[in-house]
Amino acid sequence: MKILIAEDDGITRLLLSTTLAKLGYCVHGVGDGLEAWAAWYSGEYSFVISDWMMPDLDGLEFCRRIRAEKRADYTYIILLTSNSGKVNHLEAMKAGADDFITKPFEREVLLAHVRVAERILGLHASLRAANTGLEGRVIERTAELQAALSAKDEFFSNASHELRTPMNHILGFAQLLQMDTLTEDQTSSVHEILRSGNRLLELIDRLLHIADRSSDSFDLLPGTWDESVSLVEHPL
Repeated sequence: MKILIAEDDGITRLLLSTTLAKLGYCVHGVGDGLEAWAAWYSGEYSFVISDWMMPDLDGLEFCRRIRAEKRADYTYIILLTSNSGKVNHLEAMKAGADDFITKPFEREVLLAHVRVAERILGLHASLRAANTGLEGRVIERTAELQAALSAKDEFFSNASHELRTPMNHILGFAQLLQMDTLTEDQTSSVHEILRSGNRLLELIDRLLHIADRSSDSFDLLPGTWDESVSLVEHPL
């Protein structure tokens, strides 16, 4: 983990850098807020220890600038301060600080705060990885759903067209039979063929409508069926 230290006091900066470097951390120290901002903006640091009072750019404004960037990788910020009290701490938290260390600091206290920061940054990284994996799965499932809907539309379109052609033939031949002299029973049978055929054609048309609009509705038999539909609605 790389740590950026922003501290205008050279002795304090040296103590922080030396203590953390001995623990195996990669440490970079700068002497003012503008240097700290430039170093952080390079994108190398997710952990910042900054003095509250610094020339050119103080710790609070440094925090505000970091939070305004809205990066995917979280930056953990500890402010070093000689100030105390709830008002000061609330002001710093509103600016974006995560934690505080009062100067002069003890080595054990510093290490405890650093361990907390390390743990929280690890949790952020784990959560970000989990979110990335979830987004990937959502994209995959969305693609699968789109493929399934396309297959459904193709199936209904093909099936409906394949059914429509022979049904039109049946109705056409029934209409030809109407032109002949038929017995009463034959006339009744032809009328039944035409009535049933027209009803089947309406169902086929609705299948085509579903395929055309990619609808999830399969309401093929609504209660609005009109039994008085023309028996010669589909002439040759």
